[in-house]
Amino acid sequence: MNDNRPIGVFDSGIGGVTVLSKLVEMLPNENFIYVGDTLNCPYGVKPKEEIEDLVTKITKYLLSRDVKAIVIACNTATANSAHLAKITDIPIVGVIEPTAKYAYKVSKNKNIAVLATNVTIESKKYEEYLEKYAKRRIIKRGKRYYVKCSEFVPVVENLEMNTDISNKIVGEKISFLENKKIDTVILGCTHFGLLSKDISRVLPDAKLIDCGRPTGERLKKILNKKSMIASVNLTGNIEFYTTGDPIEMEKQIFWFDKKHEQTKKIEL
Repeated sequence: MNDNRPIGVFDSGIGGVTVLSKLVEMLPNENFIYVGDTLNCPYGVKPKEEIEDLVTKITKYLLSRDVKAIVIACNTATANSAHLAKITDIPIVGVIEPTAKYAYKVSKNKNIAVLATNVTIESKKYEEYLEKYAKRRIIKRGKRYYVKCSEFVPVVENLEMNTDISNKIVGEKISFLENKKIDTVILGCTHFGLLSKDISRVLPDAKLIDCGRPTGERLKKILNKKSMIASVNLTGNIEFYTTGDPIEMEKQIFWFDKKHEQTKKIEL
């Protein structure tokens, strides 16, 4: 049995489009509705109550569009989304747990750095999952480092990646990790995948793990288990919405190479 209803995806801004890109590759027959809350970006420095309120408003909008599942393509929003279980019973997939699990699995020496917004690091969600996986090992080894990097978000939103500005900001934040034998870096904010070159300049030997593929694998598994996959005869459609300036958002996602409808503005 097929379910051709759309999948909702949202983020505080454009970072979640990196997750959306992977989802479209992995689930090409699915319809997607993406909401970028650019009016309220960044989330990573806001109070918990405000983040929860914004997450609720976006979720209710997506539910009004009859989505069959929601992907929270934002680490900060994921860390403040537990209350959504009271609003809906459709599948909601956050990015933190699948990404942490995948990163721990691929790390050889278990020296893992998590780069995320201040609020995500303070929530200790990544720490909770990574330390849980570490405790399952008979021989415990490796260290985890949790770095607050909210300053990275405006760099991406302003399209200043791979510039002297981004090199300076990234370098100042993570250069202390250079001698820590880090072999795996979790990009714990969906914006940070767009700073991969800057991060790799500082930590050239580390494998960078973004949220897209682990989250996509989790979503695909859930849809298959619940018989909610779209028809293989369907060509997926992508709708973009923003709470801010749609023209500006189109400029910001110039690198997104999948066919999509023109970005429209919504009020939440």
